[in-house]
Amino acid sequence: MEFFLSTYRNKIDAKGRVSVPAPYRALLARKSAEGGLILGPDIAAPALVAGGRDYLDGLNRRIDELPDLHPEREMLIDGLLPFLSELSLDQEGRVQLGAHFLEHAGLASPGEAVFVGRRNSFQIWEPRAWDARAAEARVKAAAWLRGGSGS
Repeated sequence: MEFFLSTYRNKIDAKGRVSVPAPYRALLARKSAEGGLILGPDIAAPALVAGGRDYLDGLNRRIDELPDLHPEREMLIDGLLPFLSELSLDQEGRVQLGAHFLEHAGLASPGEAVFVGRRNSFQIWEPRAWDARAAEARVKAAAWLRGGSGS
């Protein structure tokens, strides 16, 4: 199984376009014939979350595990799906970040974005926000690896 790994920092141009890192583009192409991108606001972080068609399929599988009309199922449908977009990459491998996406993640146009691999998906962060999150995560991961809870 192939995963989105590593971090990359890319420029956002004045039109809100940012180049998806080449390894991520290659993986998206292998995961989907269209090579498109599912993008939305991360509901747990000031970041965007993205992946291929399999990312959306995974969300739908989790929703389908709940019975029809179950309150949690309805909450997941209403809280996630309306905010996702299916985007195409242009010939230069760029994706257009709409104003609502830029605002959610605290990104500026022009500016910079950090792409963060998260196995089956990746996030797009404002650089200073990512640096703070990464520092916190590394401390907690180190504590967990030493046998502590990390919290």
